[in-house]
Amino acid sequence: MQHDIRDTTAARAVDTFYERLFRSGEAAVWTATDLDVAPDGQAIFFSGQSFNGTLEDGPSNAIYRLNQPDNTIEQIAHGRLYRNAPDGRAAYVEIGSNGEKLAVISGTGSLERIQVDGRIEALAWSPNGETLLLLVADPAADVSGVEGGYAMRAAGSAASWLPEVTTTDAANLWRRLYRWSDRTAALVAVTEPPVNVWEAVWSGDDALLVVASDHHSEGSWYTASVRILDAVTGEERSRHQPSDQVGMPASAPDGQRWAAIEAFCSDRGLVCGSLVVNDAGAVRTVDLDGLEVTDIHWRTASRILFAGLREAQTIVGEVDVVTGDCHHLWVSDQLTIGGWTPRALSVGEKSALSVIEGYASPPAIVRLSGGDPEILAEFAPSADFSVPGVMSHLRWTARDGLEIDGWLILPDGEPNQLPLFVDIHGGPVSAHRNRYLANLRAAPILVDRGFAVLLPNPRGSSGRGQRFARMVKEDMGGEDMHDYLAGIDHLVAAGIVDPERVAVSGTSYGGFMSAQLVVRTRRFAAAVPISPVSNWYSQHFASQIPWFDEAFLKGSPREAGGQYFDRSPVFFANGATTPTLVLAGGRDKNTPTNQAVEFFGALSEAGVDAALAVYPNDGHSLRGYPAYIDSAARIVDWLDRYIPGVRASVADRDTDASRASL
Repeated sequence: MQHDIRDTTAARAVDTFYERLFRSGEAAVWTATDLDVAPDGQAIFFSGQSFNGTLEDGPSNAIYRLNQPDNTIEQIAHGRLYRNAPDGRAAYVEIGSNGEKLAVISGTGSLERIQVDGRIEALAWSPNGETLLLLVADPAADVSGVEGGYAMRAAGSAASWLPEVTTTDAANLWRRLYRWSDRTAALVAVTEPPVNVWEAVWSGDDALLVVASDHHSEGSWYTASVRILDAVTGEERSRHQPSDQVGMPASAPDGQRWAAIEAFCSDRGLVCGSLVVNDAGAVRTVDLDGLEVTDIHWRTASRILFAGLREAQTIVGEVDVVTGDCHHLWVSDQLTIGGWTPRALSVGEKSALSVIEGYASPPAIVRLSGGDPEILAEFAPSADFSVPGVMSHLRWTARDGLEIDGWLILPDGEPNQLPLFVDIHGGPVSAHRNRYLANLRAAPILVDRGFAVLLPNPRGSSGRGQRFARMVKEDMGGEDMHDYLAGIDHLVAAGIVDPERVAVSGTSYGGFMSAQLVVRTRRFAAAVPISPVSNWYSQHFASQIPWFDEAFLKGSPREAGGQYFDRSPVFFANGATTPTLVLAGGRDKNTPTNQAVEFFGALSEAGVDAALAVYPNDGHSLRGYPAYIDSAARIVDWLDRYIPGVRASVADRDTDASRASL
């Protein structure tokens, strides 16, 4: 594989696909996140992305206002995290040429900018609107795997040759809370080390409900607790230690009750599990009939709006935590909401706002009030863009009799003896959902080229209860591996898939599992592990999350043998035959770059046809631009080499036609 593949057929196909999808150069908004509503309900604010220039330039991030009732959209600032105060003021994070600043809009519309030392991760106005709470990550703090899994770089003008230095007593790695108000006109610290705050909301006007640890390391999140802090002094008033992980803290309007989501988790930011409520000091689980919760908002002193998953269904509903009465505003197995997990914003006492999508349905801001969603704004691709293939939900039986499910995308035409691309999700406690264009990268482009795409949810995935999620605990890379093979066997037996033309890929846990399948079987014609783990010993001591492997594997990284050895693909490369392209980010601290390097080295030594591409400025999962586009092109190019009989994509045909007309 060459260093620069931008002039290849695969790269042209990927560029054409994404230029049509993102409407590159048109400054068209193509997605929405982080919704907020004006106090009078007449405007909805959201963060959006647009590609003002080329794909290589990457997206531009801005804040937009969706005006009611005419649903017109206007850009109001370059920034993120727009938050309305009850009295008509607002605050957001302004993105400028010199970095980020806190921007506060007064009631008269004047703008005040405040320099912040670090990255603002959350903003929240107190219920009375007098004080703004900021959650700020220090300049060199780590970000989570779902955000890129790298360490932020503090600004400075030091010589470029100086080393990057890490010490155990570094002081610029914490997450702290600050207050801002008109009275102080400056940021005032609320917490200091050794308190490290991951999430924070107001609990009345004088207290804060937080998820916090006593250490700054990313791994310490896994043992974090829920705490009530004094909103001025940061003094701890109470603490609840969950049995597993906890996230999404939410306080009732009167501050008398709080709620959170407790779950067995693999990633900070991916919390899907049980709704727990603290009532007068007693924490209890709220029964939601098998639904796993991913988002919560209090409507009244006893009613909570929730979003979550139940197998293939995405659900938004409401529960009274006193009476137990529960009803659903919206249920669908054809569409889903939110980003990494389903999210919905409570509006008034009867409605919710969310961003809805489906494989063939582009993102749209909708109001959910019961019945069909009311579309307020839809972010459509260019007129000449068409969604390739059709997605459907699929079930099959694992070798031990357990039912496994996932999503199958079939290209247009007769589904007979097709090449198959298996895309394994990260986590492992996560889930594929019916998201727009299979959540992108290379999958929809491969469907356009005639591939079937399987998006499996093996044991350990979210949405099927905590018992199902824990099935991967102390067995990662074991029985879950056979769930994928059983899914492939199911499609082969149905005559849909050609067993000689199966490829596998995945990111993070999906990268590890892709590598594990490569060295443990000879079932695959090609593989592309992205941000993989290949050696659990070195992973433990180099990763930002050493807690992770000790939770998911039996044994110890300080002892020989056990799962740290036999679940490490690097030790079993001899005998592997699958042509393998390994992709990684040079700044990745979640699954450090050396994991990809080690796996490539082991495959090369074993005589396997292999290639390694490391993007020096990217972190975990390669989400930056242009690495994201280039990585998609390299996947398509690699499969073009090793999967015979693949048809040309629409982009290929367009290119051929234009050349013929010259």
